[in-house]
Amino acid sequence: MSSLNNSAPEQLCYIPCNLCNIILAVNVPCTCLFETVTVRCGQCTNLCSINMAASFQSRAGKEIQ
Repeated sequence: MSSLNNSAPEQLCYIPCNLCNIILAVNVPCTCLFETVTVRCGQCTNLCSINMAASFQSRAGKEIQ
């Protein structure tokens, strides 16, 4: 995932498809960054759901180390 940028209306996030292992580049509205979002993979049409709040917390923990 990319880092949080409060000045933009959307945040570019990188979400892995759990079926075909492609990385999806997705613009997520900043109002949804602490919710679960669903994205359809353009490669295999699988629906990928991700908890954005948990993703940002896990990334922040890795950046601190």
